[in-house]
Amino acid sequence: MQLWDTVEQRRAGSALFGHTDRVTSVAFSPDGRLLATGSEDGTARLWDVDSRTLITEPLDSASFVDSLLFAPDGQSIYIKGRTIRRWDITDPRQPRKAEKHFTNNLTSAPAVSTDGLLITGHAGGVAQLWEAQEQTRVGAPLRGHASDVTALALAPSGDVLATGSEDVQLWDVRTRQMIHEPLECSGGMVTEMAFSPDGRILVAISGDRVSKDPEEPDFSFNIWETATWAELPSPQIGHSGYVTASAFSPDSRLFATGGADGLLRIRTLPTAMSSEHPVT
Repeated sequence: MQLWDTVEQRRAGSALFGHTDRVTSVAFSPDGRLLATGSEDGTARLWDVDSRTLITEPLDSASFVDSLLFAPDGQSIYIKGRTIRRWDITDPRQPRKAEKHFTNNLTSAPAVSTDGLLITGHAGGVAQLWEAQEQTRVGAPLRGHASDVTALALAPSGDVLATGSEDVQLWDVRTRQMIHEPLECSGGMVTEMAFSPDGRILVAISGDRVSKDPEEPDFSFNIWETATWAELPSPQIGHSGYVTASAFSPDSRLFATGGADGLLRIRTLPTAMSSEHPVT
């Protein structure tokens, strides 16, 4: 695995070695001091970013790791494989695994709020809210999509949840009610989705990840400003084949995508046109 200097657009130090199989997910802690990596070897690993060294024994997932998520306070990490496991990393050198797992039958990476809610996406168009520490369900499932929930995104304030499937649906987290007509997407199922850190735009990437020909899928952007949910002009995706990862820069200025074509593309996105307040 390789770290990069995004300003100079060059490698930042030597590659990191530790996993015994392909690395499938990475995440930085909220303070930027820790890096978590997940792999098909069934483990996640925690690294000290400054020293580029492993700081603890591998965290067992019991299956391949396909996504990682730090809690906003940096005290926990959620590791998704066939189920979701929560590890307490208050002391990252001595992580403690929660006794029980979250639900299975998962179809998307989870999302977590600043007030301790975890959201999971499931088959059959279902999303579920959980009290993350106690790992107990909060209310009835959110049901709105006709197909599996394949992506989740929380507004920076934690008040608005976007669920992605063949379209994007918007929910008030407190009332668990839909707050807008579904947002239509081009390109098939939503595979990646994120609010910008400043809350002004929502990005969804959609396409077909189950195509037998990795050169065939046609992935595309959809971008909305959150003040009015008006759609903004979308750039070309720029990848041939699957888009496998995406992320905003902390200042909301840049948006990066990684593809099965081996390319990392960094771009600026259209800015919100409305002067109304964003969803923050």
